Amino acid sequence: MSIKELIQAELELLLEDELGELYELIKKRNSKKDIDSDDELGDLLERCQVNTGIPDLSYQHDHHLHGTPKREVE
Repeated sequence: MSIKELIQAELELLLEDELGELYELIKKRNSKKDIDSDDELGDLLERCQVNTGIPDLSYQHDHHLHGTPKREVE
């Protein structure tokens, strides 16, 4: 699974207000190209984490949500 696909899978798990906050942070980071933004992005991602108890959820979300066969890990 590519990095882009992993990010998209994680985005599916975020609530609408968390997506808005992430979008604003990305816009701010892209406009400033400021080192401090890296810390803010890391903080936001850490705050948005959800402990599901399923360690492979981001890689195997189709399996866990829809019952499809597990994908082979690259």
